[in-house]
Amino acid sequence: MAVVGLAGATGALGKEILGMLDRAKWRPERVVAMASASTVTAFVQYGDESIPVEDAVHADVEDMDLVILAIPSEAARVIGERAVEAGIPVVDCSGVFVDDGDVPLVVPWVNPEALMQANRGVICVPTAAATLLACALGPLRRAGLEGPVDATLLLPASTSGRDGIDELSKQVVTLFNSGTPPRKVFRDGLAFDLIPQSGAAGEDGWTQSERTTAAQARLVSGWSEDVRVSQVIVPVFSGISAEVRLHSRRNAPVELIRQILVDGGVRVEEDDNPRTLPRPRRTEGQPFPFVGRLRQDDRGTVYLWMAMDNLSGTASVVIASAGALLRQSERR
Repeated sequence: MAVVGLAGATGALGKEILGMLDRAKWRPERVVAMASASTVTAFVQYGDESIPVEDAVHADVEDMDLVILAIPSEAARVIGERAVEAGIPVVDCSGVFVDDGDVPLVVPWVNPEALMQANRGVICVPTAAATLLACALGPLRRAGLEGPVDATLLLPASTSGRDGIDELSKQVVTLFNSGTPPRKVFRDGLAFDLIPQSGAAGEDGWTQSERTTAAQARLVSGWSEDVRVSQVIVPVFSGISAEVRLHSRRNAPVELIRQILVDGGVRVEEDDNPRTLPRPRRTEGQPFPFVGRLRQDDRGTVYLWMAMDNLSGTASVVIASAGALLRQSERR
């Protein structure tokens, strides 16, 4: 049975990955939990076991069968390079390897062919926002329904990790008590408010995060048309949502689009009752994207509302990618 190293085991995403590893069909016999030296968490839970947390930078990776990087990029690069040198497969959630040029971005059920491009034994996991879009765009592209896409994404505090979750919680409590809230992660505040752009805007008005989401969604889905993304940070702890507008070159009925998405693994709500539409609380703990409010205007533009638990969704990509890499490694 496999031994898997998880760098970032004490973070919000790391906790989700640990839970899914415990439930995976190929459940690792042992997980080596790693984190930055500054972590205050000494143990994490893996199934019924309480396992110690090691310093990621100095951890011994040679005895591991696979390494998962869910840790800030500086530390991720150090341990990731050591794993690559030792011939150990790596699943990178940090984004540190994505710009190397020879490491594929993979969502196994959207672009499984990219798994064969992992020449260095490393694959990268897209951002949760890009994964959400790609899960819809991939099936639509295969059905020949491409066209320019405009999307507005609502990002939760957890996109900034556990620090973002903790700060939003503290801001809510402090403001309720008429105090001065902490503003280290969200410098302009987030509780009872929103942040209309994710990061600093460039000369063209788009942020780097928006450009990254659009580029990754296009790459993973194979989309050949423009994808334009606006991102807003909203005061929810977890769960990412999106309003997507597809200006398709072909006019397809809504019923066909619904079936294409369902066949592609997207959960499409048939009832557009506001109480049952996808939203962060309703998708919590679900590892797949939801679609609701699927509709079309008289010009043929398709509108849909999407939602996904960003932590569970990303963790599911990690587990599927890790399983695929281990199977490839066993065949060599």
